[in-house]
Amino acid sequence: MGFARYEFQLVLLRRMADFQPELVAAAREQVGATHARYLAAHNRWQTLLHSRRAPAGLDLYRAVLGPPEDVRDRPWGDLVVAAHTWPLAGLWPDLRWEVLVGAGGGVLNGWLVRSAGSPVPELPAVDRLAPWSCVVGDVAARVPEVRVGEPDAPHRWRLDAPGYRLVFVHGLLQLTQVD
Repeated sequence: MGFARYEFQLVLLRRMADFQPELVAAAREQVGATHARYLAAHNRWQTLLHSRRAPAGLDLYRAVLGPPEDVRDRPWGDLVVAAHTWPLAGLWPDLRWEVLVGAGGGVLNGWLVRSAGSPVPELPAVDRLAPWSCVVGDVAARVPEVRVGEPDAPHRWRLDAPGYRLVFVHGLLQLTQVD
């Protein structure tokens, strides 16, 4: 049985469980995944990441997720990168998995983003943002005073707003902390 978009969603949930175990459990139930299947997907992904025989970088995402839905050039800091996006069935219908690829072909980042053409939602005040309600790009578009902070682990992003620290995993909001 191949690894695909369904299992990839379970992999994304694994890191989110550190912050939102109740939301992750509900999401697993929503997509009909047992705890064992969820852990098996994570273990299989880790095996693929560390295998000498498995494809690497963008080729791994293509092997797992199929051809991207869209590929666009996108500014990223001082660079222009290729943004490859895939829909993920089930949990986040308005979001896409995006992989940013540099000029040399290396993967620079992978995260959940709002799908092209999907409007950025209106957001409440920063202190009222709910977990899983927005992605990094939504907050950056709606809260001009936000600044990128130093993440404390791979797959995490941190945005600092006046008085608050927002923690994202795979680009999806997990936690709003008083700074």
